[in-house]
Amino acid sequence: MPSEILAIGTAAADSADVVVAAGETLTVCLKDSAGPDLGRTVQVDILLKDDDDQYFPVDSLNIKRRAVMIVAAGTYRFSRVAGDSCGVFSG
Repeated sequence: MPSEILAIGTAAADSADVVVAAGETLTVCLKDSAGPDLGRTVQVDILLKDDDDQYFPVDSLNIKRRAVMIVAAGTYRFSRVAGDSCGVFSG
């Protein structure tokens, strides 16, 4: 069932932590209310939390890479870069 991870907005923002357990997968996708306009500038960085509670970039979502499947266990955060309107949901 789809679930919102990061609400649609234009300001820089971070999601709450999202945990992917061992053996599970999580598909995440950009969402917006403007439709598939390739001229837009959107980016959401996918960050992985380490054992010292620091976050490191491991991938990103953007207008040409709208969805990814996370297959590695860990605690993730989704960090929107300020720009055109977007959010993130899981499928």
